[in-house]
Amino acid sequence: MFEKTERQAIYVWLYSMKWKRKLQRFGTIYYSSPKMKYVIMYINSDRVAKVKSELKTKKYVKRISMAHRKELDEHFAMKIPEKNSEREE
Repeated sequence: MFEKTERQAIYVWLYSMKWKRKLQRFGTIYYSSPKMKYVIMYINSDRVAKVKSELKTKKYVKRISMAHRKELDEHFAMKIPEKNSEREE
């Protein structure tokens, strides 16, 4: 059956967008911005450290940063304050 694999988003800033196709072998390209010259990629979580260290050695990569989505709490519940029966005026 289908098994869910954990993935990590990674932001890769490039010197030139002509190198975007080279990044396809490292992971799945989700979005690219030609104006700001960056690419958002998704990589399997078990390969993140290896891919990140390999990308740092490439001459066309300016900067790499990780997405912080896993650190955020995605359970949004409305917290309604309890109403006091007595109004203070």
